Amino acid sequence: MDIVKQLIGYLTRVTSDVRLGSTHISLFTVLCLAWLVNGSKRTFTISRKQVMRASRIKSKTTYHKVINDLKLLGYVNYQPSFDPNGSKVSLLS
Repeated sequence: MDIVKQLIGYLTRVTSDVRLGSTHISLFTVLCLAWLVNGSKRTFTISRKQVMRASRIKSKTTYHKVINDLKLLGYVNYQPSFDPNGSKVSLLS
């Protein structure tokens, strides 16, 4: 599938879901950017600190709540890690 069409699909889905708030949309948008920066690989690595900064999330508690919401609602597969290289994420279609 064309990457632009896939990205439009991801963002259209998340912005039209009434269960999600602005923090969910902000975090998911940053994850989409990370997906693109990482070559649109199915699974990519993120740094929690960088993602929190980019999505303007100040609290680790909020970050974990929102990323877990996105996981439970079927937007991402998230594998947290204490590895300094970061956690694994996949965007789900």
